[in-house]
Amino acid sequence: MPFRSILTAALQSAGLMIAGFLIPLLGQVTLLIAPVPLILIMVREGKLPGMLAVGLATAFIAVLARGQAVFVVIFLSFGFMAMGLADGLRWRWKPEKAIMIGGLLTIVALIVVMAPFLSQAERGPLAITEDYLRTSIADAQKLYTQLGLIDVAQTMAQVTDTVVYYLVRLLPGIILTTTLLQAACCYGLARSLILRKDPAAAILAEPTLATWHAPDSWVWGLIATLVLVALPDVTIRFIGLNLALIFLLVYSVQGLSLVEFTLRKAKVGTIWRSMILTFIVALPLIVPVIALGVVDIFADFRKVRTPVQTP
Repeated sequence: MPFRSILTAALQSAGLMIAGFLIPLLGQVTLLIAPVPLILIMVREGKLPGMLAVGLATAFIAVLARGQAVFVVIFLSFGFMAMGLADGLRWRWKPEKAIMIGGLLTIVALIVVMAPFLSQAERGPLAITEDYLRTSIADAQKLYTQLGLIDVAQTMAQVTDTVVYYLVRLLPGIILTTTLLQAACCYGLARSLILRKDPAAAILAEPTLATWHAPDSWVWGLIATLVLVALPDVTIRFIGLNLALIFLLVYSVQGLSLVEFTLRKAKVGTIWRSMILTFIVALPLIVPVIALGVVDIFADFRKVRTPVQTP
């Protein structure tokens, strides 16, 4: 049993998660990639050492978070994500399949844990979630105030009840989209690290981000979603908005893949490419990039789709 690798992966993953909750802004990046050390050990050493690393890291989290269940639950969900993505790499699934399974495993784990508490509560799940969100915001304000981050605390104080109302009703789409984004980032980073250390590793080496595109048939899902958003019924409209968040993520990635393709063609270095993509995601520039991703369905700017065979 590779005990040293297990301990290293557990410490790295737990450290990234703790940093994610303590460090503003930059911490969100460390939280995003917290499952990566677990993916690496599962691919290189096997599932059993990987799950032992998950268990050990969860114990670290429980001690450092003073037994707060929410942190333990979140980290355990990261372990399920790592398991799905590691299997996807080892079995050479298509990236969208591996990312979808890794993300959905996380959601299922959270639902299984939260369902008993929600079913026993006297109030509805929306009201419970609104109260929990308000309490979490208040607790975060106190934490950032104690850390001397007054600006961050004041920003969180500006979250009104109206914002909480819409946020809760869009929460399913936000959670799923965020989880799939995290899965995509972890998949790409883990794959790059594995191939850099061992170019002959038995994992899926293609496609790179520069050549990836969503299956063309997914555009019908986007069209159906836009129809739901346009309907007058409030409930159906919220369903459409939640689904729209998922398609925005898909075509954001497709648009970013076009930018990556262009930058690679211009021989821009890896570090500069990463910085440019990060700025695009962080700034309003992501809006035209999403539109570019949708247009690429029909234009095929990179000529990466398989041509239709004629008899």
